[in-house]
Amino acid sequence: MIIKEVTSEKFQELRSQLNDAETLKKVVPIGAISVDEETLKRGQILVGGQAVKVSSGFFYKLGSMLKVNVSLTRNMLEKGDHQIAAALINGLKEYQVKSSSGTEVMLIANAHTREIIDICSPNRYRRVTNDTVLDVAERIVNDNPNLIVETVDFNPTNGACSINLLNNQEVGFAQAGKDEFFKFGFSIIQTSRDTLVESYNQRLVCSNGLRVSLGEGAIGSNRGLNFEDRFRLTGNSSEDIRTFLNRIEDMKKAEFISPAFNAAITRATGTKASLSEVEKALITATSKIEELDPQFKKDFQSAIARKYFHAYGDTLARITRKGQDPHSLNDRQKQFIKTGMSVWDVVNSLTFLGSNNSGIPLENQHELKYTAGDLFSKGTKEGFDLEFAQFASL
Repeated sequence: MIIKEVTSEKFQELRSQLNDAETLKKVVPIGAISVDEETLKRGQILVGGQAVKVSSGFFYKLGSMLKVNVSLTRNMLEKGDHQIAAALINGLKEYQVKSSSGTEVMLIANAHTREIIDICSPNRYRRVTNDTVLDVAERIVNDNPNLIVETVDFNPTNGACSINLLNNQEVGFAQAGKDEFFKFGFSIIQTSRDTLVESYNQRLVCSNGLRVSLGEGAIGSNRGLNFEDRFRLTGNSSEDIRTFLNRIEDMKKAEFISPAFNAAITRATGTKASLSEVEKALITATSKIEELDPQFKKDFQSAIARKYFHAYGDTLARITRKGQDPHSLNDRQKQFIKTGMSVWDVVNSLTFLGSNNSGIPLENQHELKYTAGDLFSKGTKEGFDLEFAQFASL
């Protein structure tokens, strides 16, 4: 089991580790950046004529900045159309230079690998340093004795981290089960370009952590006090940080429980997960397996499917028994097929794998907490796939 509270000593160790992982930044004219067929093949860009290595997802971010559809960029690179991709990227870049008088961009790089991992407008960069975030977290804990640092999640590939804080108060939700108690808090999150806060909770029965954004709403009957469970730091000044802390204080007044959580858990426990929802969760979980040996990796994939997403194999078998080929179904069709797991079951499988030692080697397993939160919050946004299936016969 992963230790669920970060001691002061461990926190200081993490400070050293996160400071070492601080990203590097450089502002350059967008006109200084170019690509050609060969650099695209090698995963590089040219900055002032010098070849620089970039991360696997960088070209999608560059294309998006130049208003190239991400799917189009992916298709061109996957199909090996590097010459066409280079011509398109360079052409749009030159157009942007001419139309906006030499726009500057910020390149963000991994300090250890020296790979560029992100690109954005300098005005879009609203991230404080890891050291500042740790100072803020330390200050919050010192000022709030009921808060603990539960875990600190860290991705060394891109320097992203999440400091997860929990309130000691336990809250029960009978609709999810008589033993379903939670602790609520929030995560201070560092992405490559943002510092933000997002609601965080822990399901006590199995120590599952869930990062979730359910939107905003009034706290209780007080319409003048609004709870927002996901917000960004708007700048790097002391006033910006003060405003940031004040918004966390608003969360505290609501005991860190989003007004939408009660309704969301009721919907998730009462709705069967679709084949599409289970399949996406399974694919996400197995993609984190850190194993080079093909047979061992296959065994781990089977273990995840069997232990945590059993409904996937059961549903495929049921479809086959009815004379259909499950592998011929498209995603839209899979959204209409019921499985034996509730949406809440799928969320908990993801959060368990993301929060605990399952015996399966998983890379950046904590990211599964965020994936689980996306699925959980889906019920408060577009709705779960089968949430209104009872109306199909009307």
